[in-house]
Amino acid sequence: MKNVVIHKIAKYVFTEDQLKGYWKRLGEDLSFSSLSNEQLISLAKKMLDQASHSQLEQHIAGGQWRTVEEEKGQLIAEDDSEKDVHAELIDTSKSGISSEKVLIDRFLKLQCTSCSFAFYVQDLETDSAALSCPKCESEVVYTQ
Repeated sequence: MKNVVIHKIAKYVFTEDQLKGYWKRLGEDLSFSSLSNEQLISLAKKMLDQASHSQLEQHIAGGQWRTVEEEKGQLIAEDDSEKDVHAELIDTSKSGISSEKVLIDRFLKLQCTSCSFAFYVQDLETDSAALSCPKCESEVVYTQ
């Protein structure tokens, strides 16, 4: 099985069967089995973009619908073309090393020193001293 794992703030898993079903609903002329690794990742990202909140529940890694086994296997391809997304195509029928945890390193995580509210900023050059907590307006610090 070739599942696509997309890492954002949350991690989503799109199984091969789900991708096949979506491809069939799109009514494309190409057969699903002829899609390249890059096309599979692109298809999963399209599914992610078009999914409703309730549909996303079935893709959340560690959630009610997705098991740990569905996100582990041999890494076949990766896509880091977007700032806030890391996508991996993995083959769960083969053993190998897939990422245990991918942090989107193009974001800085800041945490409030008072209320512990955490948030992310895209600008890696951000001066945390110039920012305050959006929840309580207290001081924020970088976290890892």
